[in-house]
Amino acid sequence: MNNVNSELIQEFIFQLGKAENTKKSYQRDLEILNRYLSKVNVRRDELTQETIQMFIDSLESGLLKNTKGDRYNPSSINRIFAAIRVFTDYTDQRSCIKDIQINKTTHISKQLAPKSVEAEDIASIRLKIANSRKASSKRDLAIVDMLQFTGMRVGELVELKLKDIEYDETTKKYLIHINQSKGNKVRTVPIAKDKYDKTIKRYLDTRKDDIEYVFILQREKQLTTRSIQLLLQHYGITPHMLRHTFCALLARSNKLDISMIAELAGHSVAVAQRYTKPTLKQMSNAVDEAFTLD
Repeated sequence: MNNVNSELIQEFIFQLGKAENTKKSYQRDLEILNRYLSKVNVRRDELTQETIQMFIDSLESGLLKNTKGDRYNPSSINRIFAAIRVFTDYTDQRSCIKDIQINKTTHISKQLAPKSVEAEDIASIRLKIANSRKASSKRDLAIVDMLQFTGMRVGELVELKLKDIEYDETTKKYLIHINQSKGNKVRTVPIAKDKYDKTIKRYLDTRKDDIEYVFILQREKQLTTRSIQLLLQHYGITPHMLRHTFCALLARSNKLDISMIAELAGHSVAVAQRYTKPTLKQMSNAVDEAFTLD
């Protein structure tokens, strides 16, 4: 249990677009929660409002103490809770921090849009995979494209089955039916035929097995979330960053309203609203453009 929770922390810390000292601070605070979750045998991806409230209560009552054996002061507790808030944003578990009772809550600064991957970086990563000599290169490229074109979670990707994909003659698009989704929110995401055919269909055409899952190991076994995380980490990204990229591109297109983006991503409207916020790069480009001298 502790190993599973620690892996989730590491993935979260890895994708944070913050200074190293800030990352270390987040990691320290989340490890406090991690130790508590290990004691009560709860996974970090199965958080509930009751678990978080009991954790905060334990900090405030002095039941949980710091490494010096002292009680946590209110500012430290609020800092820890702030780290939990950012983490639950990342893992789509915002409901577990709703209505948490905490003393002397301090102001928590608003976040910029979640970290996504720039188009040129994705192109570079795809090129590296395509040019690699790995036997799994076709599959790996298909994984990157499925994630970036559907915005699905890594857990949804490993559970995706061949029967969940169908071609729609009317729209001339492939429909990806995501049935094993968080909160049982079944949804369908379309992919343009040309994008699907270039990598995903090409990979599936190489398959000679009768395994029901879309993505499998070379040993003809179902892929795990960890194997996909390690695959992408090799290229400096995470599955969640590709999910954020999907949502951010939809928001920037100005062709869909927030409710449609939320529906496609399996988000709440409140969470999807984050993707309308500018990234640091967007703001920098806007300033450069505004003050360019002829």
